[in-house]
Amino acid sequence: MKVARIFGPALLILAFALPGCGPAADEEGGNEPEAVALADQEDAVCGMLVREQSAPRSQVVHGDGSRFFFCSIGDMLVYLAAPSAHGRADAVFVEVMDPQEDPGQPHTGVHPWQRARDAAYIVGVERPGIMGEPVLSYATISDARRVAVAHGDARILDLDGLRDWWAAREAAR
Repeated sequence: MKVARIFGPALLILAFALPGCGPAADEEGGNEPEAVALADQEDAVCGMLVREQSAPRSQVVHGDGSRFFFCSIGDMLVYLAAPSAHGRADAVFVEVMDPQEDPGQPHTGVHPWQRARDAAYIVGVERPGIMGEPVLSYATISDARRVAVAHGDARILDLDGLRDWWAAREAAR
């Protein structure tokens, strides 16, 4: 017992000094994963070529370095709701749309990536040619409001609200 009291603090200091020990880098704000550009990645849920699908698309990075891409925010939500052999998701990114873009038209060009927790989401907008329930993502709440105003039944949500909406939608099916 005395040994633990004497050496306990020293072992704790040593653990934080060793590389790979202590809190994860993203908890301290350093070395967080970054989004990568789309190339020829397949959607981890449906297998479609992600870059050929209309924005917004998404990507998830796990603690083990595994990165998965999705051709829609809906596929990302399905993926995040399931247990993963790769552990927890360290970072989730979504493409954010320009509020000037017509959500009813396809937008397969390059869009900026943003952390999913910082984006604003819109549900309730019709999008022809999109599989599943359309979810749009924007860089800010004000961008989302500019789009939602033109669509009467549209709702603006943050990431937690989006996950709750998705879970309630799935439970009702």
